[in-house]
Amino acid sequence: MSFNTWNGYSGWGEWYPRLPMNPLETDPKDITKLMFSAKSFMSPTQEVYRLLQEIASKTDFARQLKRAAELNQNQKVDQLIKSTGVQTDFETRITPDGIRIEFQPDSTDACFDLTLSLCW
Repeated sequence: MSFNTWNGYSGWGEWYPRLPMNPLETDPKDITKLMFSAKSFMSPTQEVYRLLQEIASKTDFARQLKRAAELNQNQKVDQLIKSTGVQTDFETRITPDGIRIEFQPDSTDACFDLTLSLCW
């Protein structure tokens, strides 16, 4: 590797590549997409808050959710999540350690990522 490619030292005994001086490919003054992304993020965030409130405050709901997950009743898990008011598309992944819920924006223009991971 040439010095021009690897011209940074991590401090941990290894060299790392430096980013270009100006990695922005868009006009730094144009905040339209950033604002749209933030606005698109607000509704799913509120839905996640309601879901967390339900899990944290209602023992029966938390018990049903965990039980359905343990029995691999994925449709039941999704139904329970939707019953809290979640309308944003999501995918659940259940592991022995917990549940991971990935929320997807309605539009690719929204460009946000929201993942909720809870352990049992």
